Amino acid sequence: MNFPTIIPSDSGVAFPIALLFITVAVYSIARGAIWRSKPSRFWSSQPNIGLKKQPFSWFLGTMRSATRIKFWAREGYDKYSRNNIPFTIPTMDRGRLVVIPRQQIKQVYALTDGVLDVHETQDENLQMKYTVWDKDVIEERLQVNVIHRQLNHNLAHVTGSIYDETDFGFRRMWGTSGEWTDVKVWDTSLRIIAGAANGVFCGKPLCRNTEFLDALRDHAMGIFGSAIVIGCTPNMLKPIPGVLASYVCHYLFRRAAKMALPFIKERLDATAKHKANPESGWVPPNDGLQWIIDECYGSKRDSQLNPVRVCHRLLLINDVSLHTTSFTMQDFILNLFSTNSSFGYVEILREECVAALEESGGRWDRSAIDKLRLVDSAIRESMRLSPVGQIMLPRKVIHPDGLVLDNAKDPVPFGTDVSVPIEPIHHDESIYENALSYEPFRFAPIDAVEKVLGRFSDEQRASFKGNMGTSVDIQRKPKPRMTVVLDETFLGFGVSGKHACPGRFFALVEMKLFVAYLLLNYDIEFLKERPKPVSVLWLNHPSGASVRVCRRTRV
Repeated sequence: MNFPTIIPSDSGVAFPIALLFITVAVYSIARGAIWRSKPSRFWSSQPNIGLKKQPFSWFLGTMRSATRIKFWAREGYDKYSRNNIPFTIPTMDRGRLVVIPRQQIKQVYALTDGVLDVHETQDENLQMKYTVWDKDVIEERLQVNVIHRQLNHNLAHVTGSIYDETDFGFRRMWGTSGEWTDVKVWDTSLRIIAGAANGVFCGKPLCRNTEFLDALRDHAMGIFGSAIVIGCTPNMLKPIPGVLASYVCHYLFRRAAKMALPFIKERLDATAKHKANPESGWVPPNDGLQWIIDECYGSKRDSQLNPVRVCHRLLLINDVSLHTTSFTMQDFILNLFSTNSSFGYVEILREECVAALEESGGRWDRSAIDKLRLVDSAIRESMRLSPVGQIMLPRKVIHPDGLVLDNAKDPVPFGTDVSVPIEPIHHDESIYENALSYEPFRFAPIDAVEKVLGRFSDEQRASFKGNMGTSVDIQRKPKPRMTVVLDETFLGFGVSGKHACPGRFFALVEMKLFVAYLLLNYDIEFLKERPKPVSVLWLNHPSGASVRVCRRTRV
């Protein structure tokens, strides 16, 4: 499989291509909104948010959705979802959405794949017809098998690698001088997480190659950005931005592949020789690249062992894993260091990390990570308060008779997307007291909190408890929950069941090590106020905020 020359490497073509891409994008968005302005009987019979009684109401509502979905989601939740009634909203990139009430999420999302589709919906939302040029990696999801069959079963083995690359990433991105310095939270979090993840996915030296990590970032952003533009385009016009997106995504793939392919070819050759002669003495590495190769051998199709195809699968694993984890860590930092410093949250979390490390003999392993119950709670609380988006987890109705919902006048028709109001659920005061406040121990067992507080002096303990007040009151806490445990009130990793995020266990190990390393090795200056998130369409976008950090002197 050879690369077709789609975009020349000459940087002189970059600006005209970008300008053309933006022009088509703006045109497509406007045309898409007009195209979808035709009402239907089903949609006019449903409660809707975002439409006004005015000419071209659907067109205008669709255009407003670029910045108003966050507010519409909350309005619809308060008016209808609380009463177990579905509602609809216009969206620029997903068309008309039916929003499922919290009370019906469990029963609706438990329906069979013959009623609600997840895989094709995800492919459509990422516009993989255009953004992923090798269709075989879509049709045979071997990279997904790697997560289910290999990654989750090797977490104990890869923990050391994650820690090593987290250590390397922090030292490179946040410095070691002991002087206070400003760092960009999103940019540095993404680079650190990318390095740590690829310590598992492909190992050194690629996981420490900044050019490769930047290429991974750009490839993912190229896919996600292109998907939004294409999604805003009516079906008849999709090939226009779609073809341009294909060129851009393929070019970004080639940038990363240029660095990865020599290592992939070397690994494929070594694996083939080992299979021909198991006594050769070569031991296959226990990493993501090898797991992909093993899955390709298991498919019994030689075409799957093409180096370019293997590389494509490696990049797709990165695409779906890096940005959401980095987004969560960015928000964790901004949430934690926007609290009142007198509450002692940082000191208590840090002390838990010290205790876990002491009990494991000074080595980060799965046993030590499992002891971080307060850190786990703090991460879950940050995901609750600051989800990636407002309305998420789309599914397409594919049953010919549609989808019957409680308290809906008519079945949701075939081909319609349904979603859930994640942010309004996470911010519901009837579920979470002080729902708009960051309370890191909200999900922690009270005995775990008391155990760590017991390591402080009586005076410190009394001060922390007095300042925190009800934030550690067991009477008002929800039931203790680990971050990977899902229900209809916490949807940070999807809905519980077979389609819940399979990589959440790996992501949590990454995040716990990220947090523990940060707390033990750096001081961060508290913020006067938390930077407000920027919402575009249904997404909360990464913040451009900076924080002041200083390397700690470990005693």
